Amino acid sequence: LCCSPKSQRDFAMVVNNKRKVEDQPKLKLSYFNIKGKGEPIRLLCAYAGLELEDHRFASRQEFVDLKESGKIIFGQVPLLEVDGKHQLVQTAAILRYLSKLAKLYPENDLILAAKVDAALDQETDAFMGVTVATYHQRFGIPMDDELKEKSYKLMSDEILVRH
Repeated sequence: LCCSPKSQRDFAMVVNNKRKVEDQPKLKLSYFNIKGKGEPIRLLCAYAGLELEDHRFASRQEFVDLKESGKIIFGQVPLLEVDGKHQLVQTAAILRYLSKLAKLYPENDLILAAKVDAALDQETDAFMGVTVATYHQRFGIPMDDELKEKSYKLMSDEILVRH
């Protein structure tokens, strides 16, 4: 699936053109112009019939300026703004919020809800190595290009296939 707004509309129409959340809050997603951690949020909104303003940073500098201004919680994206007054970060937390808003999250079955949470947490576990290798400086782990390439190959060939 492509992450362009047109493809999202097409995806929503193909998957379920009857679904629409009434009286929803105004939702604005701010993220980079890549799939990354923002794409599951975009796809859930398309599937659930949630209207989403999908703001893609025009440049990395736009994000850096916003982060340095202190205007975004934890200085992280993806960032979901709700009604222009609440900020949510962390993809799994945003997905849980949106699925509850769209009545897709199990409310009365605690075991099923825990299984949904486990699936979300499994994604985090599966991609932890990729995240650390990509953002090694943030984690305080020195890695040169050769070590990063070896890490990516190991994760691709052995780690991700087990998840």
